[in-house]
Amino acid sequence: MPGFETIIKSLVATVSERVRYLEEMGREFSSFSAFRRADHKTMAAIERDLEVAIEACIDIGKIIISEKGLRPPESMRDVCQVLYENNFIDKKTLKNLEGMVGLRNILVHQYEKIDAEIIYGVLKRHLNSSIQNNFSFIKQGRVPKKNKHHTLFTVSSKQ
Repeated sequence: MPGFETIIKSLVATVSERVRYLEEMGREFSSFSAFRRADHKTMAAIERDLEVAIEACIDIGKIIISEKGLRPPESMRDVCQVLYENNFIDKKTLKNLEGMVGLRNILVHQYEKIDAEIIYGVLKRHLNSSIQNNFSFIKQGRVPKKNKHHTLFTVSSKQ
């Protein structure tokens, strides 16, 4: 079984790849009106890429929590709280991640119709700040702990 460093690197690559796909798809829409006219396959791909990127971020958090022997989270949202309580993320990142967990829950559990305005807003305004940048410290192979950085692993710049 691969070590946690390998798994985290793979998850970081997954987040980066899915965010890149979402950015490409987001550039195709010049307005919300154009976005609403997107075909079902495009919308399904966008929703799935958002879900996978968010799940990968949460999985990264779960791995850190497990590897560092922190208290087990009671929910996906609690993963964010445990990381915050232990100085792995700041308050702004906590709020962003909690919002993304909420979006993930909508994507996974709201089977009828997803609010297109929310998805469009994420694509156009919140994609990088809410997903990829939340775990920028992981890309650098560093985890903040009590105002110091401890090396977790080294991530290739090719990712």
